[in-house]
Amino acid sequence: MARLGVNKDYLKKRNRGLVLQLIATGKCTSRIELAREVHLTKTAISAIVNELIEQGYLREAAVTTKAKLGRTPVKLEISPEAPKYIGILFGRGCLEAAICDLNMNIIAYERVEREWSGGEEIMEIAYRLLDRLLEREEKIIAIGVATPGPVDVKKGRIINPGYFHGIQNLDVAEPMQKRYGIPVFLDHDVQSAALVEQLYGNGQGYQDVLVLGIEKGVGSGIMTNGHRYQSNSGYPPEMGHLSINHHGRKCVCGNIGCLEAYIGSDRVEEKIEAVFGRKIPYREFCQMEDPEADRVMQELIDDLSCAIISLQNIMNFEIILLGMDSIFWQEKYLKRLEDIINERKFANKKVRTLVKKVKFMEKMPVLGAVCNAVNKTFEGEMLD
Repeated sequence: MARLGVNKDYLKKRNRGLVLQLIATGKCTSRIELAREVHLTKTAISAIVNELIEQGYLREAAVTTKAKLGRTPVKLEISPEAPKYIGILFGRGCLEAAICDLNMNIIAYERVEREWSGGEEIMEIAYRLLDRLLEREEKIIAIGVATPGPVDVKKGRIINPGYFHGIQNLDVAEPMQKRYGIPVFLDHDVQSAALVEQLYGNGQGYQDVLVLGIEKGVGSGIMTNGHRYQSNSGYPPEMGHLSINHHGRKCVCGNIGCLEAYIGSDRVEEKIEAVFGRKIPYREFCQMEDPEADRVMQELIDDLSCAIISLQNIMNFEIILLGMDSIFWQEKYLKRLEDIINERKFANKKVRTLVKKVKFMEKMPVLGAVCNAVNKTFEGEMLD
């Protein structure tokens, strides 16, 4: 494989993006801390910080606690005048959009619920939503998009997600970029969620993170060695279509025994109705204290753990985060899942693999969409 050279201009932008990331995500608050974290000289860090202050990304705030020796460090923070970002989630029954700053604070948010008739309708409603938000904020410099998979990240295209009203081969990034004249970055919804959780959420401090989004479909997002997993094909990982039973039921994707066919929310609701003789909303069921409800949940955990352990033995995740419908699970079920994974995983049994819920709960997917755009600034691509 050929090795690619790195020019000085790229390194300069990358270092500036890294400084912004460390301040925006709360890891560093002063020039001294930045120098230690980035392993650059104090002079180099000061030059980067001063440039970012001049460009309106950063500002100096109140001083931190007094230093034991030398000068009192000056606190750095994201400037209120810094550029803003929009994220839009293409959901199976909704569209959500949000404007955020670099600290991932929500400035504006809108949601539209609808069962889509096709790609043309979903794009039309997306444009209406974006038009309204863009009228409220002038400093938007990029749009991030998140959508159920499979998607082609490189082409910015939705391929053919299950349970998505037949929408397929829909180009999103290119027409959206032409309409608004700013960069558009599209990725899988749970891959996007993994990014925002690793940078700002409950994945902070971990390099190897698995995020699962459980609803009708079962999506997965993977951070490995601190970076979002991305294959050369442009297609994200799809753990929901990992087979846990090669003699099992047929999945909507055409494969046999996929995890999604056993733990998808629709399938669980069918089990609930069969057990209780009536329909019970997923959220309500997850809070029930009932032996039969516990049995259904245990079956779900057994099926899920089978898939996670198989992937854990390959990827060695430090933490597993559950999102979407699984945010309604009782903590005892997360503990059971964590215990099973640590009992059965092959390697590194001395270090416990953690299982938690995502930090951003219901807002996780749309904030993941925002983060698709924000992260381009952190990578230096959006910096002059």
